[in-house]
Amino acid sequence: VMLYLIQKIGTDFLAPLLASYDDRERLLLDVVQNNRLAKLSLQELAFLCNMSLSTFKRTFVHHFKTTPSKWFLEQRLEHAKFLLVSRRQRPSDVFEAVGYENLSNFVQGFRKRYGLTPKQYQLAELNV
Repeated sequence: VMLYLIQKIGTDFLAPLLASYDDRERLLLDVVQNNRLAKLSLQELAFLCNMSLSTFKRTFVHHFKTTPSKWFLEQRLEHAKFLLVSRRQRPSDVFEAVGYENLSNFVQGFRKRYGLTPKQYQLAELNV
């Protein structure tokens, strides 16, 4: 059908189709960046982007080159590092701010990612 339309009326009709894809990707980027620390489910993020869940995931992976789960986890842990060092907050205050349900899971996830507990990381960074 596309080839027929291109032969019949040219390629001018493609511009609006491509523009709408760019707008959808721009919307996804805006929604994801603005909600990177929010406790929203992937279904909720997809809804905000006016996409199905599968389209959201596919577009997300295409742009960020990783899964949404991994990307959001990385964003939360990076923000935790910022709060621990720059704001000098205690790990027991940070875990909820970055979307963890309990301190134990936060410490475990932080240690898995950075090789140190949040407190060890904080002390190492503040003593440098």
